[in-house]
Amino acid sequence: MIRPPDGVRPERLAPTLITLIVLSLLLMTLDIRSSGGGLVGTVRGGVQELIGPVQRVLDAVVTPVADFVEGLAGVAGLRDENARLVQQLAVAEAQVASIEELQARLKVLEELHQLQLNTGELLRTPANVIGRVDAFDPTFRISKGGDQGVLVGHPVIDTRGYLVGRVSAVSANYAIVVPLSASDQAVTVSVGDQVGTLEHQLASSRLLLQVFEATGPMKAGTEVVTSAQAVNFPPGVPVGRIAEDARPDGNALVVPVDPYVSVDSLRIVVVLTWPAGDVLPAPEGP
Repeated sequence: MIRPPDGVRPERLAPTLITLIVLSLLLMTLDIRSSGGGLVGTVRGGVQELIGPVQRVLDAVVTPVADFVEGLAGVAGLRDENARLVQQLAVAEAQVASIEELQARLKVLEELHQLQLNTGELLRTPANVIGRVDAFDPTFRISKGGDQGVLVGHPVIDTRGYLVGRVSAVSANYAIVVPLSASDQAVTVSVGDQVGTLEHQLASSRLLLQVFEATGPMKAGTEVVTSAQAVNFPPGVPVGRIAEDARPDGNALVVPVDPYVSVDSLRIVVVLTWPAGDVLPAPEGP
């Protein structure tokens, strides 16, 4: 019969003995499952089984984060490349615009070379359009002035021979031109055998033709030219075309006219010495 050690009460010995027996059985079970691998091997395998899922979870979290960081580096590189391409595109567009401007100016110069007037030998002074007087003023500045024989009142045409307007102010080396679309002075014009006056319309690019002794209707597309009765312009200079069909109302006829010239597209104009003898006197002495 087993007797408890001295000082140990029998009722306390039973739980301790049961705990030792259970622990022994548990160790034997682990050892059997590990096929003789021993307790340490079994514990190591159990730890691996516990850590494995955790590692897989960490891989699932860390790998996308790493890929995202690498992706951010790639995005930064793409942004730099995009900025470089945008800069190259801007340079290319500027070069194309410059070439187009040169081509347009060449075309204007060719038109100027081929320009023929039906008004005899008028003195012609080509000039560059160098800008508007201000953003809200349709008048514009040209690169020739009094030193080149330009006077106030001289007619101005474009390189195709179409009427632009008149010189309104002159300095030594530049002049101001008022286009027909902004002039307060009416122009006497002819449409076939009918004569009328042409005036600008407020807030419109069209001109307004008024014939006070109309002899018949007018058809859209009919050309309007300066009349032989005009005082400020040589006769026969094309101005524009009738915008729509019109019939007289009694003896009067009123119809809009589309001018040939758009001021915004002008690069070079020609100043005409009109009348033909209207030139500056030669300077006296040296």
